[in-house]
Amino acid sequence: MSPRFFEGEDEMTTYKLKNQAVAVLVVMLPLSFIGQTSKHKTPSPLEIAKNSMPLHLSETASLAMKTKAAAIAATASTAATASSAATTSSAATTSSASSSTTKAPAVIPSAVASITVEGRSADEILQADTAIALQATSAEMQAAPGTYNDIPRFLMTEPGVTFDTDSRNTYMVNGGNPIENLYVVDGVEIANINHLSTSNSSGGFVSMLDTDAVSSVSLHKALYSTKYTGALSSVLSVNTAAPAAQKRHLQMDMGYAGVGAIFSHPVGKKAAFLTQYRRSVINYFTDDIGIGGAPVYSGTLARVDTHPTGKDTVFGLYIGGNDKIALRPNLQDNEDPGYVNTTYTGNRGIYAATWNHIVSGSTLLTSQVSYASSHTTTSQVNAMQNNAPVYSDDLKEGLSNGRFEWLSDRRNYKMLLGTTFGVRQLDYTINQAKGFPSPYNVEPLPVNASDIQFNGNPMDQAAYGQFTWKKFRKLEATLGARMQRFGLSGATAVSPQASVMVQLAKGVRFFGGVANYSQQAPLPTVLGIASNRTLKPISDVQYQATVVYETERGDRLSLGGYHKVYSMYPVSVEHPTLSLANIVDTFGQPFLYMPMVSKGSGISNGVEVEFNSSFNRKLFVRTNVSLGRSFATALDGVSRRTNYDMPLRTNLIAGVRMGKKQVFTTRYSSHTGTPYTPYLVQQSQLQQRPIYDITSVNMARGTDYQRVDVHYEVNFQKEGRGMKLYGGLDNALNNQNYYQYVMIPHCQYCQPYELTQMNRYPEFGLTWAF
Repeated sequence: MSPRFFEGEDEMTTYKLKNQAVAVLVVMLPLSFIGQTSKHKTPSPLEIAKNSMPLHLSETASLAMKTKAAAIAATASTAATASSAATTSSAATTSSASSSTTKAPAVIPSAVASITVEGRSADEILQADTAIALQATSAEMQAAPGTYNDIPRFLMTEPGVTFDTDSRNTYMVNGGNPIENLYVVDGVEIANINHLSTSNSSGGFVSMLDTDAVSSVSLHKALYSTKYTGALSSVLSVNTAAPAAQKRHLQMDMGYAGVGAIFSHPVGKKAAFLTQYRRSVINYFTDDIGIGGAPVYSGTLARVDTHPTGKDTVFGLYIGGNDKIALRPNLQDNEDPGYVNTTYTGNRGIYAATWNHIVSGSTLLTSQVSYASSHTTTSQVNAMQNNAPVYSDDLKEGLSNGRFEWLSDRRNYKMLLGTTFGVRQLDYTINQAKGFPSPYNVEPLPVNASDIQFNGNPMDQAAYGQFTWKKFRKLEATLGARMQRFGLSGATAVSPQASVMVQLAKGVRFFGGVANYSQQAPLPTVLGIASNRTLKPISDVQYQATVVYETERGDRLSLGGYHKVYSMYPVSVEHPTLSLANIVDTFGQPFLYMPMVSKGSGISNGVEVEFNSSFNRKLFVRTNVSLGRSFATALDGVSRRTNYDMPLRTNLIAGVRMGKKQVFTTRYSSHTGTPYTPYLVQQSQLQQRPIYDITSVNMARGTDYQRVDVHYEVNFQKEGRGMKLYGGLDNALNNQNYYQYVMIPHCQYCQPYELTQMNRYPEFGLTWAF
């Protein structure tokens, strides 16, 4: 049964139509260049890709002098087409690597069409952490069981990446908070790419991007480039698929994440266009997927590439989505801990245009303008008290942003200089005017009453630079810094970094360094309580050391460690034991903001070992083991576990190819149980509401998580046309994995118990390409 439409939908529809109109303008802008003349014949992305096979990193140095102009020109890329070849180095065979070294890619305009330089994409050239970045292709993500073709869920199989629930794709990196992750799609920064995202998380239910519309991803977990806006834990670089430049291509698919289509086609001789649309279908089969409701969502991707001259590349990008959900707990069910009815609607979009111009054979200029919009509404009422109001918000946010970069990549060094500026359009209404009895307070009186209306246009500004010295093709030393002014708080942060990469032997490299990053606290947290507007940007210092061994066949083994030190972390004023790092997940619970100050600290450290075989092998494997701890300190000065302190984490994906058309894969995931804060049982029973024992914050721990998934696919496609079928079984052993420690508020004598996650669940789907 499809959930009903919510109040205010007319306003939301008008808002969406305005966004879609802007999307058309931004995406079609590059088409105005199509009629311009050029002295160079622009090859298609398919031709370019054919001539730009990925190179093994240890072999790229010999080609550096031969492809210097190509190196800079490739940075002109959106990093989309580029990385479709570049980031598949783990899947590249020896023969493809050796053939690439014998023939350099065309300098102009092949490089302008944004494929690779020396086997690397534009963004990778700017990354000092290339040695340790986690990379995967679209095919690898689709073959991973239990991920539903969802990018963030695939990341949960990578070393150092943790999660706390199967129901959402929220992930944490190297002991960091879910708010500390940044998404970058084709070089454009996006705060969140997920449907049903909440304010204090970078996750959601499922990504707006279909993996069929993506060529590859790279997860940068430490010491990432200074060019990125504050992100304390990770930067996920997503490279969309190259639009078809020679003939039209249509693909339709259906699966757990929804039903959708991808259409790609040329536009004249110098442009190509790609669109992707997906809509949820699960709401047609059930009105409750185990969380009290069923999500309804749709998402769209549009990308256009143009190459007006041999030295210019212009592209437009649009990503947008709409979503809604109604969570209705069953008060007649003694196993349903919910008591708050929640209604949520959301609409978000990003519109960007990027122009890359080659000044000379070694210098590139990049100009980018973008506009991001978001409009969400939330309404919560107490189902146990005649739907008495608990919380409501109406959050409208826009960000107009501009970026300008200068990049020079020469034989012995590479240098990046850039600046970015953005103006936010904030229109926030947050109403918890009557307050609410806090689960952290024994007293039943409502607290933290507030009725906030904020309208403002704070301006963010940043300047950054990065210099890398290259010596003997075996050493790279990088220094960089970013100075950023946060308009909302008026604070300025200077973030330096330094790193070194040394080739110790053939295929063996060492990478290490230190970096400082700063990030603004979530806007609803800052604006939800008037006094929170004084919160300063959160800061962390990262230390990283890793040794990587790669074979010529694409196998990879790495061993590394990290140490992160947090400062100026938001902590509660009313409850000296509470930090933002150990406040309970608010999904489906009252959104209660409390007064906070920037006086907290934290430490996260760990070691991890990873082995990935080439995905092209008949038998292939991705496996890793991570050991790590994460602690936070609030106003009382006591170090406590964070919500994402999971000391031991293991992942294994193993697959076998059966002939040319069939692939069978299995996945095993496990991690130590997540920490939780126990209840004051007697007081909770008397007041019929959950009350935490905040003297024992995160002192208890749930049972360990273990899950086995299996996946099978048979591919009848030939030359990119035909059908592919897949199916599988998630949580095949039906393990009852811990999710949350809960209490039934409407059952006076019920004891607290562990709420479990998803049971055994079948998965199936198909893809048909025309």
